[in-house]
Amino acid sequence: MKLTPEQFEDILSGAAPQGDDICAEDLARLEEARAIRARLTAAFDSTHAGDSLADKIRAGLQAAAPAPVRRSRILRFTMRFLPAAAAAALLIVGLILASVWETEPVLAGTVELANIHKVNLTTPEGFHVTGDCEKIKAYFQREMGFTPQLLEQCPELQIVGCHVAKLKGKLVATYVVNLDNSQASIIVTEDWPKKLGLGCGCGHPHCKCIHNGSCEGLSIASVRIGERSYSVVGSQPVEALRGVLERLRG
Repeated sequence: MKLTPEQFEDILSGAAPQGDDICAEDLARLEEARAIRARLTAAFDSTHAGDSLADKIRAGLQAAAPAPVRRSRILRFTMRFLPAAAAAALLIVGLILASVWETEPVLAGTVELANIHKVNLTTPEGFHVTGDCEKIKAYFQREMGFTPQLLEQCPELQIVGCHVAKLKGKLVATYVVNLDNSQASIIVTEDWPKKLGLGCGCGHPHCKCIHNGSCEGLSIASVRIGERSYSVVGSQPVEALRGVLERLRG
């Protein structure tokens, strides 16, 4: 189930139960928002500021605040009744929630990962059909200028080919493996997993946890290895895809 802005706010505030049918993207956003809120609470519990800080924040909000939208009901408080530290916390939380709801670029990354996998299954023009890992490494070195992590040491996985695709306007390396009687794509990007719309629950944008997601019936798992992120996309259960990443990162 995809949450509306009001449902998201109610669950985050505890006014409504979370339920078990929330989509993976909203679950990740809820976990991230809760982690950020916890860190803000801890930070501002020990914050002491002069009265002038609240005045400056109010002036900034009046000068720069956009026209009210539905998600702004969280900010329906009178700023003049808040102490300075609480006013600063409220401003920061408002900016965070605004960024949480800017979902289109994030969701677009997840959709593009799924689309790359779908295209890979059709062996598109330029798809390099080979199971020879040395040839694949040479191909990516020639086309992309680097050699990605491969799975040549896993006898249950067989690489069947590789390709250079585009994600968010940038060239990315992708190769296909046989996994559990079907195929999965491994897509190598410079973007961190959270920038691709995937979540892990810790709330840190640059952590090295395995991230999860889904799109159009496909499971997605992603992890940061070195200077790049490796995302596995396929119709298999996400646990199987996470196992591939565990092997990749050793």
